[in-house]
Amino acid sequence: MCSICLFAFFSIKIVSAQDYKFSLFDQNRTYFNPAFTGMEKGLIRTNFVYRRQWLNFPGEFSTKHFNIDWKNYSSSGFGVFLLSDIEGESLLTTNSIGGQYSWRGTLDKYSGAFFQLGLAASYNEKKIDISKLTFSDQLDEIYGKIYGSSFVADQNKRNYIDFSVGGLVSFRTEGVFGNAFTHIVGIAFHHITQPNESFQGQKEKMPMKFTIHVQSEYVTQVFSINRRDKLSFMPWVLYEKRGESVLNDQATNSMNIGIDITSDPAVIGVSYKSHLNGHSDTDYTALVFKAGTKIYGSNKNIIYRMFYAYELAINNYTRYTRNSHEIGLSADIYFKRRRKCINHF
Repeated sequence: MCSICLFAFFSIKIVSAQDYKFSLFDQNRTYFNPAFTGMEKGLIRTNFVYRRQWLNFPGEFSTKHFNIDWKNYSSSGFGVFLLSDIEGESLLTTNSIGGQYSWRGTLDKYSGAFFQLGLAASYNEKKIDISKLTFSDQLDEIYGKIYGSSFVADQNKRNYIDFSVGGLVSFRTEGVFGNAFTHIVGIAFHHITQPNESFQGQKEKMPMKFTIHVQSEYVTQVFSINRRDKLSFMPWVLYEKRGESVLNDQATNSMNIGIDITSDPAVIGVSYKSHLNGHSDTDYTALVFKAGTKIYGSNKNIIYRMFYAYELAINNYTRYTRNSHEIGLSADIYFKRRRKCINHF
């Protein structure tokens, strides 16, 4: 019976394994919306996020995501990303490599308002190791697992190409005390071609995912810890819906609501995270606590950032899974625009 439950569990995971529930949003934002690619001119940004979850389960449930994106002094931004995911005792592994492109348009050159459109394309390889599963026909009532299984998978590897698109708007408004709020509002559509991810030769389309996010940064008049920069607050909301159609009532809903407080060089944050499947016994809710710092390079052209997030499950799910951890490392590299020299001779 346990083997059947285990197989059923992993069958569900195989269907939904393409999307990963990272807790570090602002440090991993190109994953949620390709329109974030190349947000600042003259900046090369690298990010690495490692997520380790479900420590009570046998084996490893971890995800690693690395991306680098940059914008030159034009309207275009570019990015490259790598993703690796392990579920169980290497039972299911997913590896992805992809590229991102964004284009910026000006809404108001005086206030600095602009919009960006983004596109991401990736090549994905998903593998399943059937030999690490135990089926009911392998079990003996007395001696346990002693037989081989008659189950044969049609294939143990699936390759496919995936696409995502997104857009965002950035603008400023004036606060009560004359300080400015910087707002970013965006939407994204993932898996728009719905590639087939079945291992059994059947047509199993990957569900589409719709993402909407809102964040507002407010810079106060209070000095930060370093006595140079100003204290800032950034509330944010991230909503995701995944299903056969984004309008489907049976779709899975995820909501993250949080606030980050920055007092350079320190950053702290707290957020509420929910993952609703429409069944109370499988819904997941958690509180996420984040802390980080940044270090300036010797020439001030490089800023290093380190983050840690602790995800504390607050419902019955934690009895089976325990809590999750995330580590984020990033580097911002600023480069100057090269000016062409004109030879007058």
